[in-house]
Amino acid sequence: MLCPLPGMFFSSILARVGSDVDPPNGAKPFFRRLFFLQTVQFAHFFTSQTKFLLKNPPRTFVFWQLLRFAAGAKFAGHSPHRQKGNKVKLIIATIKPFKLEEVREALTEIGVRGMMVTEIKGFGSQSGHTEIYRGAEYAVNFVPKVKLELVVAANMADQVVETITNTAQTGKIGDGKIFVLDVQQAIRVRTGETDADAI
Repeated sequence: MLCPLPGMFFSSILARVGSDVDPPNGAKPFFRRLFFLQTVQFAHFFTSQTKFLLKNPPRTFVFWQLLRFAAGAKFAGHSPHRQKGNKVKLIIATIKPFKLEEVREALTEIGVRGMMVTEIKGFGSQSGHTEIYRGAEYAVNFVPKVKLELVVAANMADQVVETITNTAQTGKIGDGKIFVLDVQQAIRVRTGETDADAI
């Protein structure tokens, strides 16, 4: 019942348009046939496209954004498949290298299933340090650190931050920093799962 409706709708519109046209004398039957043929062809095309979309619903992010925008929906930059309460957070932490294994074990115990680890160099309020090599003192401006990147469910972010803080803390300058950011979308490449399901 769904597919013939677009054809009937456009047929009525084009038929109305055809009735308002005032062709030259003797040509009115011809123009009526022309409008009729155009109406039938357009209705057939529209119906075939509707059937195709029903059998093969598009799943691309761009298509749904355009569809929502054209329908007057609020363009918020989110996929229509997103579900409320399924948001995720990105936690970036810099810690001292010798604390890495201890922090990893603590995070695993609270349910963190993965993280990215990078060896980095940097400085903050510590502004580097000095080292003595063969009796000479050298200034080391960039201090070795380890950067952790974790994507977790939003309702778990506070627990992760607290665990990293308690485990990586030594009480001395250079313990590191923690940053928490909103993640617009997370996707698992293999399955296409999104947000918390993709972690």
